[in-house]
Amino acid sequence: MDEKFFVNKDYEAYNIYLSIRAHFHGRTGKGFDIKNSNYTANMPFAKYQAKSAIVIMFKKLTKKFQRQEVIDIIVSNFANGDKFGGQPFDSNAIDVYKDWKSRQNSQSYIFKQDLESILERMDSDKIEDATVGDGHPLILKMLLGKLITLETVVILNRELDFIQDYADDLILKDTCLTIQRYTPFVDNSTKKLYLKHLDLINKIARTRNSSNTLKI
Repeated sequence: MDEKFFVNKDYEAYNIYLSIRAHFHGRTGKGFDIKNSNYTANMPFAKYQAKSAIVIMFKKLTKKFQRQEVIDIIVSNFANGDKFGGQPFDSNAIDVYKDWKSRQNSQSYIFKQDLESILERMDSDKIEDATVGDGHPLILKMLLGKLITLETVVILNRELDFIQDYADDLILKDTCLTIQRYTPFVDNSTKKLYLKHLDLINKIARTRNSSNTLKI
């Protein structure tokens, strides 16, 4: 069952939006701590009421969607690269959410497909390790080309920790930051999924795995 809003659900939804925006686009450190905030940005109610267009937007949103759905709509759009997090929550934003939801429901299948796609590309391009390279690593190139999903990269990076090597790269730094800040929204149970396909992953990250002594 979806977690419900409190009394002023549109006001709560706007605070949820502000907290997620701060998490993805905070200017200091690693951004707003979304877990400790409990999606609370503490926007004064009077200040919120003064934003008439915002009030109308969030009233419409919360008439159609429950609290967790609102969180997922906002997260999925920020993760998709929309700096406004889906606002004004039109059909395009909802399509992004629906596509994101579909990926969550098929995560195991998509993860394996992505791993096989990476290995196929490694073979054709004669690449030894998809997480490293003289230029940009194959995994991040494929992510930018929408050939693999963001969730797959998050799952791999949790264990291999390769994006830190490219966090200061002028081209990749925004992508690396998105991966980092999206990570808390990807289910921690994916560790089992990672271990299930460790044989494929050891081929994808050969040099990194040899130093980390990952074993099947």
